[in-house]
Amino acid sequence: MRNSTLPNNISLDATTMQRIQRQIDLGHHQDPAAVIAYAMLLLDVEEDWIGFPRIPAPEAPVLHF
Repeated sequence: MRNSTLPNNISLDATTMQRIQRQIDLGHHQDPAAVIAYAMLLLDVEEDWIGFPRIPAPEAPVLHF
């Protein structure tokens, strides 16, 4: 893993914020972190499916199924 740090806050455009809020409102996820964690999981699955080599990512503890 690289020694980079991510900011505590991420700037999102209005459309992305609305899409995240929609997922929460529909009851699919409990909070923005869970929406983003699920999206990242889907990206990992897609990369695996198309055969992109990658370093395994740690599992997100915020997924709420």
